[in-house]
Amino acid sequence: MNIKPFVVAAIVGITSVTAYAQKAELNKAKSSFEKYEGLKSMSPKISKPILNEAKASIDKAALDSKTGAMAETWAYRALIYSSIAAADTTGKTSAAPTQEATAALKKAVELDTKGEQKANIAKVNTTLAQLALNQGVREYKAQKYADAYTAFNSGLTYMPNDTTFTYYAGLSAMAAKDYPKAIDKLSGLLKTNYSNLEDVYNNLSLLYAAQKDTAKAIEVSAEGAKRFPKNTALAQREIELSLMTGKQDEVISRIEEQAAKEPKNKLYPYYLGIAYSNAKNKDLAKAEENYKKAIEIDPSYTDAYINLGGLIMNNGIDRYNKANKIKDQKVYEAEMKKANADFDRAFPYVQKAAELDPKNKLALSNLKTYYLIKKNQAKVAEIQKQLDSLQ
Repeated sequence: MNIKPFVVAAIVGITSVTAYAQKAELNKAKSSFEKYEGLKSMSPKISKPILNEAKASIDKAALDSKTGAMAETWAYRALIYSSIAAADTTGKTSAAPTQEATAALKKAVELDTKGEQKANIAKVNTTLAQLALNQGVREYKAQKYADAYTAFNSGLTYMPNDTTFTYYAGLSAMAAKDYPKAIDKLSGLLKTNYSNLEDVYNNLSLLYAAQKDTAKAIEVSAEGAKRFPKNTALAQREIELSLMTGKQDEVISRIEEQAAKEPKNKLYPYYLGIAYSNAKNKDLAKAEENYKKAIEIDPSYTDAYINLGGLIMNNGIDRYNKANKIKDQKVYEAEMKKANADFDRAFPYVQKAAELDPKNKLALSNLKTYYLIKKNQAKVAEIQKQLDSLQ
């Protein structure tokens, strides 16, 4: 009669031993991993075999029908494999363990319905994110920009919405000339408080311009300039793009605003010269005045000399052409006198531009035009020789 209790106790005992055996490898893996964590910074040579022991145990635990269904098993498998990958500082053998760690992490997240492995999962995410960052940096330095993008973008799997990964992924895509991906990443940062937003605006304006979306490039530059009023690069790009697309009238006030902020910056009076000479209601007097201001700021500013000389000379050419249609001799002579006065007034600027940059085709062409008007064939031939040598 006493046999039944004894048998029941024996069965219970066997069940407990079996359950213990099922968890033994998991416990061993945990213990080995904890030892590794304590030793890795002090003695890598001693800690490596311990990490291998942890790996052997967790692999067995993962294959078991009982422990293989536990979130804890997969969380530790992710911890161990991500640590194996992280131990390879060169990145040469980290791909396979990283893949295993990523797969284990995914399973741990699926099984951890109660959030008991939250801390371990967070730790794995941090390790895998650091691995992705390291890989991305290596690829970028090696100028493998598409691979760098893939690595940085994968970091967002472990740290969603992380601004650093987003920024680096955007820069990598930009370097790889994958402009749509670069725009996608960088534009996503505009709604954040990322520390390097000024650079984001700068790069986005360049990217939109490269995509020939000038309207968007101007919009982004203007938004960036408004948000960061001290950033002159953004203000200049907004102005330059506006001038390039014929928005002279709209941008004059912006140029004047910047010129007031930076009175010693030669670019703004130069831009005003372009704007006033190309506006719907042209104001050539103001254009000339501003080109002269740019030259006052920088007496060796070739482009300002070219534009100023060209502006005055073109005005003379217009007078000359109109004069040739006048039948009244006295009026004709008066207009021709004005035209020649313009040519003579333009000459110092045209000549100075060619002196400052004797390889500038536009400067030489303007000077050649002057001598053609003056019918100085010797000078025309001389300048043509210079132009031919630049072909």
